[in-house]
Amino acid sequence: MTMNDIFPDSQIIRLPETQSTNSYLLQLSQSEKLSEGTVVVTDNQTAGRGQGNNFWESEAGANIAFSIILYPVTVKASEQFIISKVISLAVFDFISGIVENAAIKWPNDIYVGDEKIAGILIENFIAGENLNRTIAGIGININQKHFFSDAPNPVSLYQLTGKTYLLDSCLKNILACIAERYKMISERKKLDADYLRQLYRIGVPAYFCEEGKTFVATITGVNRFGMLEMITEEGERKAYKQFVSIVKSS
Repeated sequence: MTMNDIFPDSQIIRLPETQSTNSYLLQLSQSEKLSEGTVVVTDNQTAGRGQGNNFWESEAGANIAFSIILYPVTVKASEQFIISKVISLAVFDFISGIVENAAIKWPNDIYVGDEKIAGILIENFIAGENLNRTIAGIGININQKHFFSDAPNPVSLYQLTGKTYLLDSCLKNILACIAERYKMISERKKLDADYLRQLYRIGVPAYFCEEGKTFVATITGVNRFGMLEMITEEGERKAYKQFVSIVKSS
């Protein structure tokens, strides 16, 4: 399966530098109708956006930073988390094909062990009851040897394997993984099962932090609205729509 099998009219737009591939692709999509699967990729993303107010550190020319536009118009707005599952599973597929111990940290970061190797930013746009379009931004640490930001746990493929990778080949493989997962968008039970199977710390007691307060709980699943479900050591069931951080294993 290649990218063109699913998105035959897609194109890849290459930028030497941009602040954010998501922002660039959004502006471009507002001025013209882009083919589904169109990608914006850059060698140097200077202000990559993450979840909330976070930023993505990426050394110029060492990693992959790109965004892709999709038109999942059959997906109801209330069930839009399925897009996060599609994209995070695709990136997981790529990473796990190279190294072991990869996992999806809710909602859609990719970890290897307890270290973050990829970040994903999903922006969905709604028309009526359904999605109108999605812009998914993906940053993957590939060849970076050292990290200098205050992010607590970044890691790259180079650090894990000692090998240097061709970025164009990596991008091609990642896009093929996205195409493969995107064609499964109607197979909700399969995507749900795959996502839960790869979910970081599922079924394992861990310390969580919510608004500065720490508690011990065990992740039990993710509901169809994308809320993280868990049970505390006191037996209280909780569900989170907004971010709650995993501090460490119990």
